Amino acid sequence: MKKSKLAELIKQRKPSIGGWINLCDPGIAVMMANAGYDWLLIDNEHQPFTETQIQTMIYAIKDTTVTSIIRVRGNDPSHIKWVLDCGAGGVMIPMIETAEDVKKAISYTKYWPIGKRGYSPLRATDFWKFKQEYEEKANQEILLLCQIEQISAVDEIEEIVKLPFDGIWIGYADLSYSMGLKGDYNHPAVQNAIQKVIDAANSNNKPWGMPAATPEDFSTRIKQGALLMICGSDSYFISSGASERVKECRKAIENL
Repeated sequence: MKKSKLAELIKQRKPSIGGWINLCDPGIAVMMANAGYDWLLIDNEHQPFTETQIQTMIYAIKDTTVTSIIRVRGNDPSHIKWVLDCGAGGVMIPMIETAEDVKKAISYTKYWPIGKRGYSPLRATDFWKFKQEYEEKANQEILLLCQIEQISAVDEIEEIVKLPFDGIWIGYADLSYSMGLKGDYNHPAVQNAIQKVIDAANSNNKPWGMPAATPEDFSTRIKQGALLMICGSDSYFISSGASERVKECRKAIENL
């Protein structure tokens, strides 16, 4: 069974570096893995990955040290079960609204005695090659990250952080919309809500993270205790790199 680098970093209370995958080509996932990330978030909530494409992405980075985390389409066993059985290193559950939602996610993701995850990890065990090891380690190695991005979840954060799951991810974009502030991330009310989640997580030793727009933002958050930060996406690197190269070449033409 592949050892989870992200689970090990969490256990050691060390910050990790995550990357975001929006594009479905497995070659891109390999390039991102080879860039040195500790984990990759494959976004199946907002991007139109098929089940076969998700399986291919998991397989593509399986032989690297990178942990694959799939952001599933919703908090439902039909979205979670097959992803874990394909061998994902974990799942991120979006749109958590209440502590009860987290309890459901735990039930769907963890095996007994923690949860009620259905049993058939055929691909996750390399077709039963390491069946016993997977059974012994899955609840510790296969991660459940819950996304706090609704103000109702912030209101219940003290109860949420005491539940047995592996980490919190703060979705400040949807959080701002749930507060009627439509993407105004810097509004004092949004920042106060974010800080409330951070304080609760830190007080209860619950790993947390969020997207970082810049390396400076990444640095600020890890100094606050973040362990699960993401900095950069495949689509951003391609679009920004291409734009910069075209800009340089246009300038060369203009200088003729």
